[in-house]
Amino acid sequence: MKYAYGSARLPLSLAVYILWAAITILGGIWLSGGQQQSLSEGLSKGPLWNVIAAFLFLVAVILITGWRDLKFGPPDPMSSLRIMWLPALYILGFLSIAGVLGLPPFNLMLLILISTAFVGLSEETMFRGILFQALRTRVKLWPAMIWTSVLFGSVHILNALTTGEFLNALLQAFTATLSGFAFIAILVRTGSIWPAIIYHALWDFGTFSISASSQAGAEASGGNVGGWAFLLPVGLVLPNFLYGVYLLRNVRNDDVLSTDKPLAA
Repeated sequence: MKYAYGSARLPLSLAVYILWAAITILGGIWLSGGQQQSLSEGLSKGPLWNVIAAFLFLVAVILITGWRDLKFGPPDPMSSLRIMWLPALYILGFLSIAGVLGLPPFNLMLLILISTAFVGLSEETMFRGILFQALRTRVKLWPAMIWTSVLFGSVHILNALTTGEFLNALLQAFTATLSGFAFIAILVRTGSIWPAIIYHALWDFGTFSISASSQAGAEASGGNVGGWAFLLPVGLVLPNFLYGVYLLRNVRNDDVLSTDKPLAA
């Protein structure tokens, strides 16, 4: 069978998406004791158990459904990883800025790394894995990529339930939509979800490290860092999106992803 569960795969995947979002968001509210807090504050208090639980839920779903087309194999060919030069520059830039601001304590850095690793695993498995492949059973490649990116962005609006910052959540939704398109371009060009997972995790690690560094600097100086550190990823996300568009410049709408081979450039 080409697609497990056939025509029912997309409705089933959407149901999984709703349950995954509920575990992630409601779990975050429960962990915070119902108190509103920023994402950085939540990270500083301990592992994001809600994100870990959501990822384990997806693992269980994949094992039960038998979905084996989610691109968890290695990049093929490995030379396709050369497209990761811009993501690598992004991560080095984020970490350099965090270093200039003053890195937070090692235990906090480790906590951020672990938490963002599970964020990358959970969100990429849900969107670039389960939802994208489900959409491919119903629509062509480009609509599937666009819908996946929009759904990925829109779920970030729910962050307002835990942070109480609706305008910031809208901004996150917009930038996540653009970044999501870059993640899916990497998936299509490498034929593997792992480069997108690693990039997503390190992107979050870099931006949260900047946030933690700027907050530490503000406390040490008794001053106010301002919102520029939060807005830095926003200023950089458009080139990230445009790079994703560039990577897909020769990808046709009728190309298929039914094998482990990446699409030709």
